[in-house]
Amino acid sequence: MAARQIQPGTLLDAADRFLTAAPGGPDAASDRRAVSTAYYALFHAITGRVASAIIPTADEVVRGRVRRWIGHGSIRAVAVWVAQLHGGRTGSPPPHIVALRRSGAPSPLVGPDTVEIAEGFIEMNEARHLADYDHEAVISREDARGHLDLARSVVALVERASSPEAACFFGLIALQARIQGR
Repeated sequence: MAARQIQPGTLLDAADRFLTAAPGGPDAASDRRAVSTAYYALFHAITGRVASAIIPTADEVVRGRVRRWIGHGSIRAVAVWVAQLHGGRTGSPPPHIVALRRSGAPSPLVGPDTVEIAEGFIEMNEARHLADYDHEAVISREDARGHLDLARSVVALVERASSPEAACFFGLIALQARIQGR
């Protein structure tokens, strides 16, 4: 049987079905699944871009294997660095990331697309943790729909981002990955 790669658009469609499938009105499980599934659409959009950046001539099977090396924490770390460099998050990135900036020049990581991707990823990552792990969190249908809309917007941006800052962003995520046998 041929490999069937995980596609962000398919996950976004599934998240939308979670929000419309509950007969008789909203249900908490469907709303939670919608948020989680929307997050995974964004996660897989980013891992797809990273794998394509690392080995652009490889086929889907090989890029699928490389995508498995990229962890949620790796993406989050780079996203937090972008947010910190942009001033949207407290703290400072590690010195080796700050050192990428030439004296007086802007960071090669910070551009309009990378800031939007980073902030969107951080928000979706936090929402997914609430949806999947916080049994007391209340996720309304409206909140779930908002997160799905955010994921859809950021996935589209990930898929079209072509700036030097985006290349740096995806490259640094690749450098965070641990090559594994999975």
